[in-house]
Amino acid sequence: MKGLSSWQLYGLMLLFQLGTNVVFGIASPAKQDAWITAGISLILGMVLLWMYSMLYGTHANTNWSGLLSFAFGRYIGAILSVGYVFIFIYSAARNLRDLGELTNNFLLQMTPMWFVMVIFQCLVTYVCYAGVQRLGKLAELNVPIIIFLFLLQIILLVASGTMRLSLLTPVAAEWKPIFTTVFPASLTVPYAEVFAFAAFWSTTMPPKGFRKIAILSAATAGLMFMVLDILAVSTLGPEVFSRSFFPLMTTFQMVNIADFIQDLDPFIVTNYMTSVLFKTSIFTYAACAMISDQWKMNHLRAAVIPVSIIVCLFAIYMADNLSSHLFTGHQWAVWVIFLPFFVVLPMLALLTIKLKSKLQYSPSKGDG
Repeated sequence: MKGLSSWQLYGLMLLFQLGTNVVFGIASPAKQDAWITAGISLILGMVLLWMYSMLYGTHANTNWSGLLSFAFGRYIGAILSVGYVFIFIYSAARNLRDLGELTNNFLLQMTPMWFVMVIFQCLVTYVCYAGVQRLGKLAELNVPIIIFLFLLQIILLVASGTMRLSLLTPVAAEWKPIFTTVFPASLTVPYAEVFAFAAFWSTTMPPKGFRKIAILSAATAGLMFMVLDILAVSTLGPEVFSRSFFPLMTTFQMVNIADFIQDLDPFIVTNYMTSVLFKTSIFTYAACAMISDQWKMNHLRAAVIPVSIIVCLFAIYMADNLSSHLFTGHQWAVWVIFLPFFVVLPMLALLTIKLKSKLQYSPSKGDG
């Protein structure tokens, strides 16, 4: 059953890719060349999404757990499926912890962080329990709001006169920081993370439609990242941009028009919480879908509450502070989790499936 319209899937994928990047930014280690890094990452990301759609097209009615068994055998596929369940849970927990850290640092400083995360995960649980079709309808409603607020933030920041485009120079003076930032960090987050949709892509759209929507959503998100990086660097400067924990939040706090329009925190928080809601929900739903497929459950709803509890516990205990949380995500998770499981294994699976199909349907040497 293909249960999502093009606009609904586009909304889901766009909001998923925006995720926490609407506050953390993308490619900040590249400093003034962050926008170039974002552009290169976009091109590579679209190639990666095209590869995902090719993998989906090999068996259009099969999700990732089934493809793992077909590519690597029943037992190895089952082991890998269990691994992906924990990877999706961990990814959901990381995004939930990002939300908790932002809330604790900027919004509700006197409220325990664990309380905020538990309340937010309750909302995620409800959304996942409603199903991907309801989630798609919710994304359909939220995308216009997010794009409107995004454009409004840009207009107000430009009108405030705080930008200095000279801070973007020199352009591409050193290519090493650009490429080391592109790979693997800016490629895996957010583009490789889109592989979470593989856990349930047979319930979204046929492969050809999925491919078009995936590439279009990546192009939209990538262009937004490039614009946001240009705004942040030209407002904060390359050094402050590269050292700030929340560079885009800091950037839009610089808005000041005639001492009347100031502090766009409500807009930023609306964008952030909306995109994090969808990203955390997709990862949580993906974990539930993998469990449902692997253990042949009648409906994945039975897994939603247990998975959400584990996500909460992971988010609360995964790091002692913001610095260690960001270090683990940017320096460890991208190499140990995202790159091998979201890039390398899907490539191997695609090559294996293609090879098996070719060997299965090729005529024997004795045929005339």
